Amino acid sequence: MTGAQLSHIAMEIGVVLLSNGAETYRVEESMQRICMAMGARNAEIFVVPTTIIMGITLANGDHMTRTHRIHKRGIDLMKVEYINSLSRQVCYEDLSYDDVLTELHRINSAPPYPYFLQVLALGFVSLMFTLFFGGNFQASCIGLVIGIGIKLQMDVMTRFETNIFFINIVGGFIAATIALGATGLGLTSQMDAIIIGSIMTLVPGLAITNSIRDIIAGDYLSGLTKGIEALLIGTGIATGVGIPLGLLSAFGGM
Repeated sequence: MTGAQLSHIAMEIGVVLLSNGAETYRVEESMQRICMAMGARNAEIFVVPTTIIMGITLANGDHMTRTHRIHKRGIDLMKVEYINSLSRQVCYEDLSYDDVLTELHRINSAPPYPYFLQVLALGFVSLMFTLFFGGNFQASCIGLVIGIGIKLQMDVMTRFETNIFFINIVGGFIAATIALGATGLGLTSQMDAIIIGSIMTLVPGLAITNSIRDIIAGDYLSGLTKGIEALLIGTGIATGVGIPLGLLSAFGGM
């Protein structure tokens, strides 16, 4: 396998991992192990949430450097698991360049769950969190509706490449507005449980977890970056919820 092929495979694996929610240390370690398993003498990998920089020394002493900018990030832990399995295969089996590329393409193009199932799942999560925070059955049904609405809103705004901060502002606004409307119509008296349960679908739990794990692992730059991102998302959620509540307090005598 040539140096260009080696670096291409390692970079593509790193990009798929980082783009789908993998931790910084996992991306760096996977890429380094792959480079060493495929014949590199040395490999230095530097990863931050939006960029991968890779420098390798080949067996003949030549040096290569590659950089890749990550423009879109999401969460697909199934792809992360598949890439982990592929990385182990590359390290322990003698796979050809074409075989690895074929498997990478299969993983990257794997269809997600059906869309209606994704919508129902987010609604169900909202329903269960509403119950968890003390809501009754009627309140949890309203939480289900809000969860479905938030999922549809997020997908529409994502399609227009809207900033994640504004997506969460609108999501929080939808949750609070529907909860207030349901309370005003007399459908429920558990507005707080509905709002809290609904916005839990927006809380960046994976970003917070990865931030802490990266800091513990010594990747302070990545950890702080993800922590700030999670803080901004939380601020957006709070802003969205606070707008209708503030308007009601100012003009409705809440």
